[in-house]
Amino acid sequence: QEFVVRNDCACGSTIGPIISERLGVRCADVGMPQLSMHSCREMMGAQDLTHCHALLTAFFRRFGDIDARLGACKRPRAEP
Repeated sequence: QEFVVRNDCACGSTIGPIISERLGVRCADVGMPQLSMHSCREMMGAQDLTHCHALLTAFFRRFGDIDARLGACKRPRAEP
């Protein structure tokens, strides 16, 4: 073995939280693991792709309902 991942070092982040913070938009940072993306043990199962596709399809089909329910979480607009 030529490379060892140290557990006491901070790892990288995904772009989702960075964009959310800088643009002030709501976001959900979701995705599929890739072999050894963050860990030599990180892998995805054969059915993960199918499950993720079903989740995202349902989410976007019902986005209007979901967005309306999350309306209470929206920040109030500043008064002019």
